[in-house]
Amino acid sequence: MEINTEKALSRKCKGRKGKPFLERRSLLSVTLAATLALGGLFIHTGDASASTLDELQGQKSDIQNQKSIINQSITEKDGEISNINNQQDTLLEEMKKLEAEIANTDQKITEKESEIVATKAEIERLKAEIEELKQRIEKRNEVLRERARNIQQNGGSVKIIDVLLGAGSFGDLIDRISAVTTLVSADQKILEEQQADKEQLESDQQKVETELNNLEVMLKELEDLKANLKTQNAQKKKLSEQLAEQKKHIEGEKMSLEEEAKVLKDQEAIIQKAINGEKARIAEEERKREEERQRQAQAQAQAQTSNQSSDSGQASSPSQSSSGSKTPSAGGSGVLNWPASGYISSGYGGRSLGQHFGIDIAAPKGTPIYAAASGVVTRSDFSSSYGNVVYVFHPELNLTTVYAHMSARSVSLGQKVNSGQKLGAVGNTGHSFGNHLHFEVHRGGWSYHGGLNPMGFLK
Repeated sequence: MEINTEKALSRKCKGRKGKPFLERRSLLSVTLAATLALGGLFIHTGDASASTLDELQGQKSDIQNQKSIINQSITEKDGEISNINNQQDTLLEEMKKLEAEIANTDQKITEKESEIVATKAEIERLKAEIEELKQRIEKRNEVLRERARNIQQNGGSVKIIDVLLGAGSFGDLIDRISAVTTLVSADQKILEEQQADKEQLESDQQKVETELNNLEVMLKELEDLKANLKTQNAQKKKLSEQLAEQKKHIEGEKMSLEEEAKVLKDQEAIIQKAINGEKARIAEEERKREEERQRQAQAQAQAQTSNQSSDSGQASSPSQSSSGSKTPSAGGSGVLNWPASGYISSGYGGRSLGQHFGIDIAAPKGTPIYAAASGVVTRSDFSSSYGNVVYVFHPELNLTTVYAHMSARSVSLGQKVNSGQKLGAVGNTGHSFGNHLHFEVHRGGWSYHGGLNPMGFLK
């Protein structure tokens, strides 16, 4: 089960010289197909269809250029990931500040709500006091009304004069004046208290109403601030999730680039081996030609010495054996053997984990895995996605088969294998869920997400 990064690759990431990432990938696939086709050199050295040394050198140069492009792309992906990490760190700090502000605002809201409760209690207390003041005012009014009635009934100020004129002595007069003054002052005091109580009542009412209004305004402002902070925090969380998704996609792209870089490294080693073989073949042919020239020269010398006129020394050109190659399958069945015994636990095509570019054959750990056809090993390695994996190129079929998630590998890079030869054993390595063999078929060389449905090729 390989990691699905198809969505990540659907974005056209610009690489060196402005070429889209997918365009470079397509070019890479073509180059790999051409390179892997050279695997036939290890089977039919000296065949008429073998590439020349110049062509091999050209293939090696192409692979080196592709490696340079991919390494540059990997560096770019590392830069993008680093940039996203920095953005995520900045967002995390901003979100922490926002959360602290939200907590602080919550505390202020709680305080204001407590103040509002206290203020409302104060209003209730003032209402009780106001009610008491109203009762006192009413009592005072009653006293004043009673006094006014008495004055009216008894003649008002004339009666007071009578009181003063009725004094028996000067001292008595003083006492009477003092008493009258006291009564008048008492009335005046009542009137002043009446006015003061009314003013206090109005002042207290205005004060608590203003305070309550201010508190409610502040509470509304705090609630609006909290809502705004929450909105900002939600936006930053959403941006953080988007960055995480983008980072995941870029990491997927980087992983695929690293996979291809490893494949290119393996192919470069195979090309170098082919170059060495071609040089050795050329040297051997040159040696044979030199021996033939020497043989012909000796034969001519012997003919001249014995005066023989026959043409027995005529050189015959060596014949080259050719071997027919099976026509590559156009998608029919029967060209590949089943690589392992077991049952298909996941077929080719779409599934919940994403597009599946092969089939999964479930089997116990250690179940032998065999080459589906004769060919040459173009990769035997461990990767984060495939785990222990082996690629085999079949030159007579122009196909590459992939055997992934193995518990162990039994073959090495560049090794020639026969159909049915053991390549390894079923396992659960890499990005895998349970013991199984992930089996892919590619036309020509391996290409990322280029796997065809193996069912069309299996016997």
